[in-house]
Amino acid sequence: MDINRKSYNSIAHQWAEERRQGGLSKLVIDFASRITSGGHILDIGCGTGFPVAAYMAGQGLEVTGIDFAENLLKKAIDAHYPKARFIHTDFWSFAPDERYDGIMAFDSFFHFDIKLQPEIYPRVAGWMRPGAYLLFTHGASKGEITGSMYGQPFYYSCLDTSTVHALMQDAGLEVIYSLEKYREAQMDRDLVILGQKRD
Repeated sequence: MDINRKSYNSIAHQWAEERRQGGLSKLVIDFASRITSGGHILDIGCGTGFPVAAYMAGQGLEVTGIDFAENLLKKAIDAHYPKARFIHTDFWSFAPDERYDGIMAFDSFFHFDIKLQPEIYPRVAGWMRPGAYLLFTHGASKGEITGSMYGQPFYYSCLDTSTVHALMQDAGLEVIYSLEKYREAQMDRDLVILGQKRD
């Protein structure tokens, strides 16, 4: 949504500083360990590239990051992470010419219009190789709200968890785990899901 792009561009500096101060979720570390060395990762909503894309690239994985906020993306590009490239595009316009071994979507799916939420999973599944993993964050209940971060407005929407699971199954994605009210030192999220594309 355009409101989110404008707001992320407005808070790019604060966002980058917050990311530099934070750590890396152990779920991201686990996700990376599941991918064969040299595998290709798509990071949807990669932002500044830190810490997720930076860590993946450091583990010998090839990373493609996409984001619609050009001010965030410039910081990712300027960081010159090895084995990483970054593309200025939004999720709905992106048209990859290859399939991925893993897809990350931390704090991005819940920014999409609620009417488009059911279209996420078949779209993503089409970008995945058989056996590839999808790790993403989500809200725990259906609805849409406008929130605020650093004084800027942001739109959020979610479907209920059972609907998300059903959409994943229909798209050929098995749910490996689904963690509600997930908490650890480096993050807390209402819902984190790991899926795997069936062979």
